Amino acid sequence: MTIKAVVFDAYGTLYDVQSVADVTEDAFPGYGEIITQVWRIKQLEYTWLRSLMQRYQDFSQVTRDSLAYTLGMTTTPLRASSTNICISISIRMRLRRFRR
Repeated sequence: MTIKAVVFDAYGTLYDVQSVADVTEDAFPGYGEIITQVWRIKQLEYTWLRSLMQRYQDFSQVTRDSLAYTLGMTTTPLRASSTNICISISIRMRLRRFRR
């Protein structure tokens, strides 16, 4: 038997999914914890649903979409600068943890 691929679930296993909590608290004072929790849930839901519907989007797009949803549900003002900071730091932190 020839092994053609090795697959594993990195999300939550290799990545610290709560690593962005301080960033969201700084960007959206008083909402950091709830934003982090809902954001993570929506990232997973959007990934699963888009995969099932065969409408793949890369992780950065899923991250943006899930954050936009989260901020809308928490009635947090959607400020482009804060949103971009959260997304870029989130992705950078996850990639840094993966490379270790």
